[in-house]
Amino acid sequence: MSTKCGTTQPNSFIFSSETKQLLLEMMATHTYPKASIVCWEGEKCDKFFYIKSGAVKFTKITKKGNPLVMFLFGSGDFFGEFDIVESYPSSYSIETTEESVIGTISKQELETLMQQDIRFAGEIIRWTSMMRKHSEMKVRDLLLYGKPGALASTLLRMAAMHGVEEDGTVVIPRHPSDGELGQLIGAPRETVNRLMSQWRKDGILTTSSNAIAIHDFDFLKELCHCEGCPAGICRL
Repeated sequence: MSTKCGTTQPNSFIFSSETKQLLLEMMATHTYPKASIVCWEGEKCDKFFYIKSGAVKFTKITKKGNPLVMFLFGSGDFFGEFDIVESYPSSYSIETTEESVIGTISKQELETLMQQDIRFAGEIIRWTSMMRKHSEMKVRDLLLYGKPGALASTLLRMAAMHGVEEDGTVVIPRHPSDGELGQLIGAPRETVNRLMSQWRKDGILTTSSNAIAIHDFDFLKELCHCEGCPAGICRL
């Protein structure tokens, strides 16, 4: 039996220590209470962000008015879209999931630095390429292999981010509700409940009030056609 693919890490790992320090020195810092909106979907957002502490979620609203959680970012992560044109609206609403301290730097300042320093520009390009791949894999999960594949991929990514190996089993020390899992894959709570119940019955996983233990990683990998994403990609 295969265990989890590996561990992930904050997406700031792509930057050299010099570049990261430069960005942090240029940033203004803001504190956001839990459930604060950092940016609305459709709003022009001209900043690049760094989470010093806390966490945010990126959501889109479906045609039925339900929230679809596309990405989760936490302490040590950068986030922000580099627009095709200046007035291009934000693709997502960004909301804090806990009290957060977030640094910001204007995209105009970033562009000036990129023009002046080719090494800095190269690192920004590498970061944007990694985030593009992250987005592609998320869309792949949602569209190609149905709700079972999307849920399987979500559990594998949770395991990569937070899982602890114990005697051939990987324990995720948090058990999101079926509704929360449904928001991550664009499915009703009832669909998630049915899938999780069947997988418990088949011995694929077990759950408690505060944890999920995955026993058969091969089953989940086959469902979502796991490609063995590297660090920075295998995450929610």
